[in-house]
Amino acid sequence: MRGTAHVNGTSLYYETKGRGFPIVLISGGGILDRRGWDQQFETLSKHYRVIRYDVRGIGKSARPEGPFSHSEDLYALLTLLKVKRAHVLGLSVGGAIAIDFSIEHPEVVDRLILAAPGLSSDAKSDANMQGLTALAGLVKTNGIEHVIQLTLDTPFVLSKHNTAGREKVKQIYLDNKDIFESGLPLYVLWQPVNQPENELATIRAKVLVIRGDNDSPAYVVMTDKIHKAIPQATKVVIPGGTHFLHLEKPTEFDKAVLSFLRP
Repeated sequence: MRGTAHVNGTSLYYETKGRGFPIVLISGGGILDRRGWDQQFETLSKHYRVIRYDVRGIGKSARPEGPFSHSEDLYALLTLLKVKRAHVLGLSVGGAIAIDFSIEHPEVVDRLILAAPGLSSDAKSDANMQGLTALAGLVKTNGIEHVIQLTLDTPFVLSKHNTAGREKVKQIYLDNKDIFESGLPLYVLWQPVNQPENELATIRAKVLVIRGDNDSPAYVVMTDKIHKAIPQATKVVIPGGTHFLHLEKPTEFDKAVLSFLRP
């Protein structure tokens, strides 16, 4: 099933598959839209009702025109779909959205899976905002293909031999070219939780923090910090996993997720 949810003054594109307890996959990881979860969507739908969606500002969802909250968008989407409780899975900046959501709506989150997670406060830091501005400028001067190549040439993103993963990232970036040209408003206009790092200890859900051992040193530090700050958090490190570990090591990733979710 697929549809468009008209919530919070915007429209969010979503897809659902399978039956059982709901699990929501948050798009994220640079500008990966819902298609980054293609394999997980199929695998998890054999056991759960899987919901994946494009966050505001990406894929088939509307582009933001003013300040907004990714976590409140997710709450509105789940409310519309009559989902009162769900497992929540987010990668990278999607993990940051999942953390914000767990802080603001703990009653909805059953289990929380944070893959190579960041924090919204880091995503909104001055350094990151300046980096996004530079990236948008690079697309205007050198073209989207140049930025795609730069991304794929970054060793910790995806390995060079992962042809399928690299092709998927390339296609998603090409399809979302307008996001760069407009200055990445899905991040610039995002109003996240204030200082979520101070609220991590309040998360009561059981949490899986999962990362690859080939992720960037900065993300390794951040991931470990998040793991240590959440009371009921388990950490799994996937050998050979990069930052986009669901694309780099999908079988191992899915196995770790299913193992964590099963009672």
